[in-house]
Amino acid sequence: MLDESSATEAANWTTSYSDVPNFYITIYDESNKRYYNQTRNVTEEFQSFILPWWRQVLWTVLFAGMVVVATVGNVVVIWIVLANKRMRSVTNYFLVNLSVADAMVSTLNVTFNFTYMLYSDWPFGHFYCKFCQFIAVLSISASVFTLMAISIDR
Repeated sequence: MLDESSATEAANWTTSYSDVPNFYITIYDESNKRYYNQTRNVTEEFQSFILPWWRQVLWTVLFAGMVVVATVGNVVVIWIVLANKRMRSVTNYFLVNLSVADAMVSTLNVTFNFTYMLYSDWPFGHFYCKFCQFIAVLSISASVFTLMAISIDR
């Protein structure tokens, strides 16, 4: 397996960045307010992935509309099924489960990820960074398994 080398030597083997082709590091210099790459050439003074103001407004309106429609629509579905005894069936409970999962995504995940997309910064802390991604995976899993349960039930 390992020819003429011990396991410790193999575990401590590293690759320098110069050995990796097409690998570039960009560093921001706080004092000069400029970006530099590893050759110390000056690159753009602004972040090219920050959207212009009109695109930020457009995306904000679109995301806000999507979150409001998704949240209100899912809460209405939950309310109708739980408020009317006639609507309480196995299939409708599966639909309530789908609505809860979708409402969780729209309120606990989409809004915060939109902020990250817009400003390229996560101001919500380390815990919510992990929790937000957990909510996304949990909600998608709940949706998939609920759709599978609906298909098995039918």
